[in-house]
Amino acid sequence: MRLSKFISIILHPIFMPILAFYLSLKQVPSIGLAFTNNQNYIYLVLFISTVILPLISIFFLIKIGKVSSIEISNHKERSVPLFKTALFMGIGYYILENTLVRAPIIKAELIGAISIILTASIISKYWKISLHLLGIGGVVGVLIALEVIYGNLQHLIIIFTILSVILAMARIKEKAHNYPQLYIGFFGGLSIELLILLIF
Repeated sequence: MRLSKFISIILHPIFMPILAFYLSLKQVPSIGLAFTNNQNYIYLVLFISTVILPLISIFFLIKIGKVSSIEISNHKERSVPLFKTALFMGIGYYILENTLVRAPIIKAELIGAISIILTASIISKYWKISLHLLGIGGVVGVLIALEVIYGNLQHLIIIFTILSVILAMARIKEKAHNYPQLYIGFFGGLSIELLILLIF
């Protein structure tokens, strides 16, 4: 397997909402303490709603011929699976809403992630934005917001900014995107999460 392909897989946007949640719990003690007895339950609901159900939906769309491959390289095929992913995440948010009331910033993270996916669904009707950079940009946006509110996350912001550059290079190597699609994806995801977290 090519290194660029491997990087694209391990930093796939489908994993970014859970990654952001994990980093929030591990790096901000007050958030972690709020969910001491509920972490496994939250991870399970998030995994089902952000990974399992979207993947099942994509495989179903492939089977009926609405999507050509799991990579969904054709941007015009992305709107429906992205909208369904946002719907599944919305259901996950509804299930967890009463639990997440203990830390409203986590609710804001999920709202931000859903907003990113809905934005991508609309844009993808007309243009091929990078979903990978939207996803990791969203994580960087979360980290910047947590830094502003809680502090002591500069190291993670640097690490994930570097990972974003590496991911962008991998997507170029894979001939999946051009530079504007990557730039707009990254700063779009970052801006949406950052604004929503700071507003909340």
